[in-house]
Amino acid sequence: MFMRAPHEPLAIERAEGPWLYTNDGRRILDAGAGAVVVNIGQGRAELARVAAEEVARLNYIVPVWSSAARERLTARLARWTPAGLNRFFFTSGGSEAVEAALKFAIMYQKAKGRPQKHKIISRWFSYHGNTLAALSVGGNLGRRADYEHVLLQWPHIGPPFCYRCPWGKTYPGCDIDCANALEQEVAKHGADSIAGFIAEPMMGASGGAVPPVKEYWPKLAEICRRHEILLIADEVMTGFGRTGKRFAVDHWNVKPDVLIGGKGLTGGYLPMGMIAVDEKLVEECEQAGADFMFYTYSAHPLACAMADKVLEIMEREHLVERAAELGARLGAQLKEQLSGHPMIGDIRGTGLFWGLEIVRDKAMKAPYAPELRVTNRVVAAALKHDLFVYPTSGMAGNAGGDGVMVTPPFIIGPPEIDYIVRNLRTALDEVHANL
Repeated sequence: MFMRAPHEPLAIERAEGPWLYTNDGRRILDAGAGAVVVNIGQGRAELARVAAEEVARLNYIVPVWSSAARERLTARLARWTPAGLNRFFFTSGGSEAVEAALKFAIMYQKAKGRPQKHKIISRWFSYHGNTLAALSVGGNLGRRADYEHVLLQWPHIGPPFCYRCPWGKTYPGCDIDCANALEQEVAKHGADSIAGFIAEPMMGASGGAVPPVKEYWPKLAEICRRHEILLIADEVMTGFGRTGKRFAVDHWNVKPDVLIGGKGLTGGYLPMGMIAVDEKLVEECEQAGADFMFYTYSAHPLACAMADKVLEIMEREHLVERAAELGARLGAQLKEQLSGHPMIGDIRGTGLFWGLEIVRDKAMKAPYAPELRVTNRVVAAALKHDLFVYPTSGMAGNAGGDGVMVTPPFIIGPPEIDYIVRNLRTALDEVHANL
């Protein structure tokens, strides 16, 4: 497989709850929930039974047809997503879902008689997936590097990153320049050329769980409405309870035009992504005769059945509420026990979505030299103590620091929180002593 790992690959034999078991007998606490995916924990026999029953019942159908599993899932999702976002398109993962969202925004503007509105504005530091269009809207310089010469030249603006404010200001006396930047970029290119604006409600692994200030998303929504620009919320990482709300946009009562989901949708039990679109927008496209082509595995019956059961479990076990409750405890312990560490510049997050930025100089917020690969050292040191934390990526290329994310499954308890904080502290101490 063509990929670089921050440590020697582990051979995982099985998993149960938040724990990974290697073929040489180790037990590792997965405090990254894989790639921020395994929200409900691993090894649930209930899901194995659902999989066996669904495969025996229905293996595959052309995506323009429907299945009982798909109907159950769409009905359940309509109770999860913001009101009105009740038309769904399913994909095989997050990158495909981002691609679908971008295509929908462009198709919608054409259906409305505005084909010249075809650009997408996005943000630096962001990560939206690995297809060429997703990389084009992405703002992770490291991920873009090998493809910069072929990416779509769509505009980007600075992120709402208070710790490293691109405008050098301090909240609340900053006039929310991070949101005003969208207005300025629209004026620069002309509103009649912009189809949509895409952003993560809280920046994920490219920034390290960065929440915006409370005024940010409501202001974005107002700008987009005024200029007939579709607001696209990429909730692949933050959706389905990760931040202590069903979706991160719920923190500000913002309804996007398009919401992108993945990861927690199936909790890692099967690959799946989705977009939820405002019903009125879809109806306008249908009236104009616009055609949105499916992917081969869109709404796969087994994936739909598994997603429906995962969300049922989330509801039954009140796991969104649990993420909020345990997340407050996790955040408090991280700040209490790690904020004074000489390597930790910032600790931020909400729910079970926390990031720690690692710096060489706390006062100057100065990062370590990229060639030191400090993030990889911290991840490797934590693994040595049977703890996995998720590495941030590309921050140094974007003038940020190294970092890790602590994003465990929702089914952990206080003992696992103690384990995470204690062993992460040990890992940081070891790395600091050897730099």
